[in-house]
Amino acid sequence: MSISLIKIHIKKILFSILLFSFAASAQAQSNEDKIKAYGIAKEAIAKMDNGEIDASIKLLEKAKKLDKKNYLYPYEIGYAYYLKKDYKSAITVLKEVIKFENNNDQCFTILGNIYDINGQPKKAIEVYKKGLLKFPSSGRLYYEMGNVEEVLENYNEALSSWEKGIKVSPTYPSNYHTAAIYYSQYTTEKIWGVLYGELFMNIERGSDKTSQLSKILYDTYQNSITISSKTEASVSFSKSNQISLPKDGEELKLPFSMPYEITMALAASNQLSNKTLGIKSFTEIRTSFINSWFDSEKNKKYPNLLFDWHKTLIDLGHFEAYNFWLFMKGDEQEFEKWLNKNQQKFDDFISWFTSNKMPISETYKFHSSQYN
Repeated sequence: MSISLIKIHIKKILFSILLFSFAASAQAQSNEDKIKAYGIAKEAIAKMDNGEIDASIKLLEKAKKLDKKNYLYPYEIGYAYYLKKDYKSAITVLKEVIKFENNNDQCFTILGNIYDINGQPKKAIEVYKKGLLKFPSSGRLYYEMGNVEEVLENYNEALSSWEKGIKVSPTYPSNYHTAAIYYSQYTTEKIWGVLYGELFMNIERGSDKTSQLSKILYDTYQNSITISSKTEASVSFSKSNQISLPKDGEELKLPFSMPYEITMALAASNQLSNKTLGIKSFTEIRTSFINSWFDSEKNKKYPNLLFDWHKTLIDLGHFEAYNFWLFMKGDEQEFEKWLNKNQQKFDDFISWFTSNKMPISETYKFHSSQYN
C-alpha cells in the first residue's frame, strides 16, 4: 500500500522577498559592510537566475564575509550548490545555516530535502525534527517529514505527520492534500478524506492539485453512497464506530462518524429513484445533510467549520454552484450541461467566492482528533 510521493520542489526564496530581507537588514544596520553585502548579493542572485551558478557562489561568499550574521547569504550558497547537484557541498553549507539563531523553517526544509535526494532519508527526518523543535507550528516541516516517512513505507508515521501539520498550521494546504488522498484511496476511513480534501480545495483554489482532488472527492462519494434499490440507500464513509463508555456523570457521546453516516444515509434516501448518482445528486444529498445536521443541533455537539461553511453557502443561495465547482472534474460533461443553463448563477457564485475565503484560522479549524 502506497501513495505516490507528492514532493514539494525545493524553491529558492523569491527574488523580491530575498531583496526585501536584504534591504530591511541594510536599513536596520547602516554599517557600510552590510550595505556592500546587500549590493553584492543582489548581483549574485541575478547571475544565479541567469544560470551563472559558479559566479553567483563567488559573489555570495564575498557577501557572507561582509555580513557574517546574515543567514540568507549561506542559505543561497547552499541552494546554488543544490542547483549544481553538488549535494555534499550543499549539505555542508546548510548544516551551518540551521545553526543561525534568526533563520526560518525553510532552512531546515531545504537541508532535509537535500539529504533525502542524496539517499539519506533518515538524516532528512532528523533535520525536520530538529527544525520542529525550533518551529513547532511549521506545517511545511510536518509535510516534508510525512513525505519521507511515506517513501520509507512508514505509513502510520506519514499520516500522523501530515495530520499534526494540519493541526498546528491549519492554513498550510499541502498536509490536507496528502492526508485526503491517503484516507480516500488507502483506508476505510473515507470520512476524513472527503473532509480534508474539501478543506484543501477551499484553501488552495485553482491549482492542478485542486483539480485532482475534485475528481477524488467525486469518486469517493460515488463509492461511498449506494442506492441498493428503490427502498434502500446506504453509505460507507467509515468502518470505525467504536464507542467509549462515559465516566460517571458524563454523557454518552457517539463517535462523529456514527451521526455523520446516519444523517448522510437519511439524506441519500431522497435519491432512491435515481439509478446513478452524480453532481446534482451529491448537491441534493449534501444540502439535505446540512439542513438536518443543523435542525437537530448536531452542529453544537460536533462543531465543524466545513459544515458551518456549507450552511453559509446554503443561506446565501450559492451551495448548488459551489458543489458543481467542487465536483466538476468528476463529471465534466454534467458540469458543462449544468453551466450552460446556470451561467449567471455560477458567475454570481464565483464573484462572491473570489472575495470570500473560508474563515479558517489558528483558533477556528478542523482536525480529526477534535472529536476524541
